[in-house]
This record gives sequence, structure tokens and C-alpha cells, in this order.
Amino acid sequence: MTDPRETLKDLRHTLHDIPEAKFVEIVRLLEQVGDLPEVRDTFDSIRPRLAQVRPARRPTLKRIFCDPFEDVLEAVRISDVPVGRVERSAIDPLWRVVEQRGDPKQMAAMEQTVRRLDGHDGRGRHTLGCRLWYVAGTALRAALAEAEKDIAVLRDLFDGDPERVRQAQDIADFQDLGHLIAQTKAALPPRPIPVLDADAVAVIGEAVREAAKQGPMKPMFLLLVVASRMRKPADLLAALGDVDFGKAHRHKPAIIAQLSGLVVTALENRSHRLEGMDSLAHDPTAAVDLAEQMMQSLESTLSVMGTLNETAYDERLDGVRQAVGGMVASTVIAPAPAAVASSLPQLPPRGQDPQPPDDAAQSRAEDHIRALRRCQTFAAPLGLEPAVADTLKTIGETVEKQASALMNGLDRVPRTDGSLISMEQALFYTVRMLELAAGSAPADALRIKAMQAMDDAFDGLSG
Repeated sequence: MTDPRETLKDLRHTLHDIPEAKFVEIVRLLEQVGDLPEVRDTFDSIRPRLAQVRPARRPTLKRIFCDPFEDVLEAVRISDVPVGRVERSAIDPLWRVVEQRGDPKQMAAMEQTVRRLDGHDGRGRHTLGCRLWYVAGTALRAALAEAEKDIAVLRDLFDGDPERVRQAQDIADFQDLGHLIAQTKAALPPRPIPVLDADAVAVIGEAVREAAKQGPMKPMFLLLVVASRMRKPADLLAALGDVDFGKAHRHKPAIIAQLSGLVVTALENRSHRLEGMDSLAHDPTAAVDLAEQMMQSLESTLSVMGTLNETAYDERLDGVRQAVGGMVASTVIAPAPAAVASSLPQLPPRGQDPQPPDDAAQSRAEDHIRALRRCQTFAAPLGLEPAVADTLKTIGETVEKQASALMNGLDRVPRTDGSLISMEQALFYTVRMLELAAGSAPADALRIKAMQAMDDAFDGLSG
């Protein structure tokens, strides 16, 4: 009989490629199995696709426990690196603390409630969350206080790990602000927030003042959530300048300074994850999308730091710039010439009919050239302007050379209607790629030459 654990291991390899509807169906089935180690391992392995598809998940107390800090959880996608992250590895051990130390009657009642809760009932989830976040925050704080006095408790509940203790303290603060965080997220645009208009800044200011009533540093945790939901987190720093922090007004400089450091650290973390991403060479569009996001965040951060007259992060931000430049050079610029050259139509052996051009290869080649063109918008600050220009020039020369070879070899091709159509398509493709790489003027000149060559070679055929 097949071991179910081995079946799950085999399933993990296929879940990344199956159709989305089937993927969602299997996720629901796995959730019904329960919180078993094999199921958790399976969910960990498919987390990148879960982040992409975002299927509705069955509510559990542990998931609702994570709601206040879900935006600052350690990211699975490089585009989602949060500001001030909470490690996913901390969730299970800290949830066990809540289960062990939370009020038993309250926990039992909430467990019954969550089993009846529909996955699409947002209001019911929030109502249950408000109860749970109070119980969880109280339990974590009591456990932390006890661990501070008793090393045995520190080892038992937090593995004696100072970082685990810090994460527990942060999560307790997020629990305290659970209701306010949910309200604020609902009042702001969906993530990623592109810009903060006056209404959004007003919402954030009101939430900051409300958080400050619970403690002078409490606004920090609210702002971490907002920053992590923004396309350019540094824009939040710029918006906070005129925000009244209420009871935390004396701590405003410290909060902004700490948030500034975390914004830079998040950007650094994203840049570190660019290393070894050679797989993006097969998807130049995705590589440029990522580079554009990184450069927008970098330029926004540099601008804000300049406004704040903060120079302590200059070297670290320069490291980010170098990392983005290295990624663009290795995944967009370097592979482009070979990718385009390999896609160009070839002459058949003498006397044989030419094959129709490969549309898929042509599409991939065009993606490489478009990616290079997009690089021109941010190549200068990366020091890549000459490299991009030289690469486009090389591609243009390669295309023109192959087009000349096709035109000069037309006498080798049988004079049939099928050959005429295939060679017209082949030459059209070279004109198209030259236009993308070098512009309309060289492409127009090549088009005229190609039409004349075709007329001369296939004179009298219909085409």
C-alpha cells in the first residue's frame, strides 16, 4: 500500500504546474486533512504559488492570529519583501504558546466558532479576530513576563532564543493593534498601494494617533504594515513629515528614524535575493519588471533620505544599486544577442522548401529586445547605458546580416507559391526585429530591399 506521506511528496512537484482551478481544489482538500507535518511541508513547498493565486483559505484560529501581521511576514516572492519582517518559522511555536497559555474557556469557544465560520465571511472573521487577538496578546505577554524571571520557562516556551523572544514581543504588539490595523487596511487602497493621496495620509494620521493611545511606540507597528503594503515604502516616510502623532509626538523622530532603517534594510534584503537569479534570463520581461520596481523604490528612498539629510545609508543604498545592475546585466543584457540570433529564420539547403518561421522563437526574441528597450529608461543610474546601447547595436547588425543572407540566397529556394510565402514571412520577421532593435529608419530601408529582392527572385508568382 502506498504511504500517504510519499504521495504528498510526489504531489508537491506537480502542484506548481497544474491548472489554477485544479490547484485551488487540491489546496481545499489538503486543508480538510488537518494540520499535519506532511501537509504543512506541502504548503511550505507551494507557498510561492499560493501567494500568486491567493485561493480562499479555510479560516482557522492560527490564520486569524496571523491577520494583524500578515503583511510583514517573511515573503516568498522577491517583489513582496516586507518592511520589518516576522519570520514564518516563529508562527507555529508562538501559536503553541497561545494555545497553552491562552484562557482555556475562551480558546475552546473560539475554536467552535471558527469551525462554523464561512471562508468568505469577512465581518465574522474580524469579530472573532478581535476576541482572539486580545486573548493571544495577553497570553504572549504573560509568557514573556514569566520567561524573564524563569530561565526554564524561557527555554521551554522560546527555546532560550533572544530572537524568538523579540518576535513574540512584536507579535504581541501587533495583536494589541489587530482591530485598528484591520480598519486602516480597509480604508486604504489595496496592496500594492501606488501613491498616498491626501485622504490616505489622513487615514494613516488618524490611525497613528489612535495607536499612540496604547503606547508611544505602538504607531511603529501600524506603520510597518502600511509600509509593507506600499509599492514604494519610502513614500510613507515622506508623507509622515506633517502627520500629527498625538500622544507619541515626542517619539515621532525615533519612530521615523527606526522606520527609515527598516525601509533601507527591506530594500537591501530584496537586492540580496537578486543573487543567483539566472533563471530570469529565460523571462526578460519579468527581470525588467523586477528591476523597474527596485529602481523606483531605490530612487524614492534616495529622495526621502536626501530630504531628511540622512547620509548614513548611502553606502548600503549604493550596494542595492550595484545588485540591481548586476541582475540586469546577467539576465537581460548578456543573453539577448544569442537569444535573438538563434531565433532568426535560416535558409534551407539548396533546392528544398523553406520552413515557416518559428512564431514562438520570434516572440521570445522580441521579448528580449523589448526588455532591452525598457532598460534604457533606468540604465544610466546603473552605469549600464553603454552596455544596453552596444547590445542593441549588436543585435541590429546581426539581424541585418541574416536578412542579407536570406536575400542573397533566394536563388537557392524553389520557385513555388509555398516558398514565396515562407520567405516573405522570414524577411518580414527580420524587418520586425530590426525595427525593435534599431528603429523605423533602418527597418524601412531593409523592408524596401527585401521587397525588391523578393520581386526579382519570384517574378511571375502570385504570392
